[in-house]
Amino acid sequence: MKKSTRSRSAFTLVEIMIVVAILVDLAVIALPAFIRSRNMAQNTRFASDLRTCAGAFEMYAAENNKYPASTSAGQVPAGMNVYLRGFPWTDTNSVGGSWLWQTQYHGANGSITTAAVVITFPHDMDEVRMTDIDTRFDNGILATGAFREVDTKTYMYIVEP
Repeated sequence: MKKSTRSRSAFTLVEIMIVVAILVDLAVIALPAFIRSRNMAQNTRFASDLRTCAGAFEMYAAENNKYPASTSAGQVPAGMNVYLRGFPWTDTNSVGGSWLWQTQYHGANGSITTAAVVITFPHDMDEVRMTDIDTRFDNGILATGAFREVDTKTYMYIVEP
């Protein structure tokens, strides 16, 4: 009797399906953690950018005894090119919004703010994410403090109340 010495050189369909199932399980576990860490990095970048541009407006006001005039979204205020040099004011920011400079900004509750960096978004923002950003500035309450919610698509950072 002669035994066959033929060796197996391919994977079976069941083995491939098991490997695919394991990879899918790993992706299901890893993807939420990846999204959370990406959002945290974007929030940190946004907070840093917001502090940088607010500082630029404060420096302009200190040197010129007034704030620049208000502009529309994505437009660099007159005289701010030197102060915002290298800052991506006209680009979409790290959390998907547009920068906007406003003086004498009228809030939804009737309050008037002397100077504010306003951030507008094309869609409603996640309140949990915006609360995380607010926590980086003050108390984590979007109705009070330096960083505030105007509505679900608009937020402002008060440079001067």
